[in-house]
Amino acid sequence: MVRIRMKSFGRRHRPFFRICAMDSRTGRDGAAIEELGHYDPMVRNVEARAVLNVNRIRYWLSVGAQPSEKVQALLNRHGVKKPLPGEDWKLPEPPAAPAAAPAAPAQS
Repeated sequence: MVRIRMKSFGRRHRPFFRICAMDSRTGRDGAAIEELGHYDPMVRNVEARAVLNVNRIRYWLSVGAQPSEKVQALLNRHGVKKPLPGEDWKLPEPPAAPAAAPAAPAQS
């Protein structure tokens, strides 16, 4: 079974975690199938603590990967949900803002 869980990095009193899709039989810091983001609990800005690849996380959830308790709490906080049956796991791209036309040089 594939689990979405945290892989521990950092040092004493300075934790850092990578969020990975891993086989459930692998050790905590073992080989990951795919890295899906990272979590740094020491960053002061709460919104910047976690960087997630939401499309890939939704893919792994759609094929049956189970998140750990801590990762599930993190996903809930960021509003990442398992796609419904028949729903595409890719999120739609936001429309790109049209590029501003360069100003014509003034001729005198």
